[in-house]
Amino acid sequence: MINWFPGHMAKASKEIEETKPLDLIIEIVDARAIKNTRNDELSKNINKPKIIIALKKDLSDIRITENTNIHITCINDNTFKNTILKILNSFFSEKIQKLKSKGLLMPQFYIMVIGLPNVGKSSFINKLTNFQTKVNVQNKPGVTRKKQMIKISDNFFIYDTPGIMIKKIRSNEQGYILSLLNIIKRENIPVEEVAKWAFNFYQNKYRKEFNNYFAYTGNDFYDFINFLCIKYKFYAKDSKLDNKKAVEFFIDLIKSGKITKVNYEK
Repeated sequence: MINWFPGHMAKASKEIEETKPLDLIIEIVDARAIKNTRNDELSKNINKPKIIIALKKDLSDIRITENTNIHITCINDNTFKNTILKILNSFFSEKIQKLKSKGLLMPQFYIMVIGLPNVGKSSFINKLTNFQTKVNVQNKPGVTRKKQMIKISDNFFIYDTPGIMIKKIRSNEQGYILSLLNIIKRENIPVEEVAKWAFNFYQNKYRKEFNNYFAYTGNDFYDFINFLCIKYKFYAKDSKLDNKKAVEFFIDLIKSGKITKVNYEK
């Protein structure tokens, strides 16, 4: 079992429990791997209602889920903010009506957004605020450093929190998937092993799309890497094939979603 450098949970759980007021938790996951990007261990320690928003629908071949608490969407959708507000209004509808019947015409609810590093929390919040209150976003894990509270409507306020890594990665396969989703930092992953797993996964699940994209018809990982070196002219200074550069290139292509829409839990 590879050491994937997991983070710690106790401090995160305590911080969430001590946050007041708090009416709801939104967990952000990746639509390409909903189960593997959920933080079930953290949820077990928090006694708060929760809904799950799966982002990057445009990169995923999953469209529906049997779990009614999971909503699949994409921040690039023009109706994104209205969709999220509709979900929140539906969730709080009974409370809103009860509070209005008691004379509180503009009830306010406080929501915490959690999720693994680089899963899309900050982009999610920026889109909801129309980028008027901008949360720092970078294409690498662990950029958000401190908790912030942001107004997204007259009714709803959101706490943004730093990305929280799961306590323990259950298998190397989960580690590979989280690496390909850019959730685990590149310096913490066995790059060649991740690339080899990805090659075999695409060959088994998306062979037609994979072969069409690369115009490659073989089935051997190392042959494929040599193929990339020649196709894209990856050569070292001594004119030998630069396999390391080809592996990095392959992983970056997968992360970008350019090869095909994917469901890692298919």
